[in-house]
Parts: sequence; structure tokens; C-alpha cells
Amino acid sequence: MSEVNEVAYLGPQGTYSNIVAAKHFGKKIKLVPMASIIDICEYTAESEYRRGLVPVENSSGGPIAETIDILLYNNYKLAIEESVKLCVKLALIGRKKDRIRKIYSHSVPLFHCREWIRNNFPEVTKVTVSSTAQAAKHVVEEKNTAAIASVNSAELYSLDILVYPLVQNIPNQTQFYSLSLKPEVPLRGEVKTSVAAFINDTPGSLYDFLEPFKTDKVNMSRIISRPIYGKPSEYAFYVDIYGDSNKPGLLKTIDKISKACKTCRIISSYPENKIYNL
Repeated sequence: MSEVNEVAYLGPQGTYSNIVAAKHFGKKIKLVPMASIIDICEYTAESEYRRGLVPVENSSGGPIAETIDILLYNNYKLAIEESVKLCVKLALIGRKKDRIRKIYSHSVPLFHCREWIRNNFPEVTKVTVSSTAQAAKHVVEEKNTAAIASVNSAELYSLDILVYPLVQNIPNQTQFYSLSLKPEVPLRGEVKTSVAAFINDTPGSLYDFLEPFKTDKVNMSRIISRPIYGKPSEYAFYVDIYGDSNKPGLLKTIDKISKACKTCRIISSYPENKIYNL
């Protein structure tokens, strides 16, 4: 990996993005909290010595539309350098003496824990905020509230851990991409290639796009459709496939699928072999 001076992540301090950034890049790297995924990308695009860590998908909440759209349109000229995953264990944090009337969290943890909340706090008000760390901040400022967040947030904001872990029987994994201007990570282990495809709006074009994956025996692990800006009822596709785009075999397949597209762009090939546990 090339020299990295700074890593931008989705803040504030104490988010799961913060935890992954510290684990993956090390505590000696300067970690820079950002308010949004767009802010992360703008900041990262200013220097080849910066990396941007962005969430891509949660196993309960699904893909992160903002990240997918940024990669589809390539406005910041960033590529995926690595894919890393975090196996998340959530906690209910607050004050032991409080009577909980309101629970704050990000939309994904609230969705993941919806049955647990219904069973344990049926009359509580659920409030969606920008991050789990922001949820913890609300609890610091407001009595009779709790947050679904990380145990790290409880320590950071001097709150009690009321229940941990929540919803043990359902896996909760979040995938992140490390973005950079010049990806330089060796392609070892499991390698994936991401493609941005703007398919022709003609009968059979989607079939023509998908058929080469079967005939060439190329495994497609993910396909996400996103509406095209300013073109109602037209869609772009974000596709993940197994393999290295530097290899002639996969390049041949990508050439075939591009014939069904107005534009078809390789975002990048990258390793996917790091999983962190809390």
C-alpha cells in the first residue's frame, strides 16, 4: 500500500466507521471525521495520500445508495482500493437510573433491532439520527433516553451499557470500501471487480447484458439498480463480479456486456479479505 497520511470516515468520533478506520489503518494514522459520504469523497479526492472509508452495505439494511451512486457516476475520480467488513454487536446504552421513553440510533440498527425493541420497549419512541455516535450524544443531553450504539460509544460518552449484545441470533455485518485516487493494494486472496453499467433502453438489453456471465461462467455476486438522474424510468446498474479485470478472461466478458450498454466502466478490481469483529 502506498503511503497514507489521513483517513476520512463518517463521523462523529465513536461511529462504527471510526472503529473500522482505527482497526484497519492503525491508530498512528490521522483519522478525520466527516459529516457525510460526499464530504469523505471530496476530501479524499484532494490528495493521493488520503483514503476515504465509506459504508457500502449492511446485512440487515441493504446497500447504501449514496455510496453506490458516487461510484456509478465517478464525479470524484476515486476507485475502490480494498473491501473490509465489520461484524457488529450492538448495545443499548444510557443511564441505569433513567426510565427509557425514547431510543435514538441510525436507521440501520433501528431496523435490525426492531423486533427486540417491540418486545422490550413497546411504547418507546424511536428516533432516527445520522449515526450511532450522534445517538449517544443525544442521550448525554437528554434524560430518560437510550441509544443503540457501540460499547465504544458508551465509554467515549461516559454512559452505562444497559444491554449487550442485542439480537445475538441474527448476523449483523457492514461492508466498507477504502477509496483512493491511486489504488495500490496487491490483488491477493479473493478479488472482486466492480462495474458501472448504463444499459441500453431497448427490448432484451438486460438479457444481453446478463447472458455473458452465464456463458463465460463468471460469478456475479451483486447487482444493484439505481435510477438515472434526470431520466425517469431509466436505470444504471452497479455490478460486483468475482475475478481480476487485469486478467484476459474477465476482460473478454466485460467487453461482451458493454455491447448492451450506452456506457460500461470498470470501477476497479480490489481484494476482499479483511473481516473485523467487535
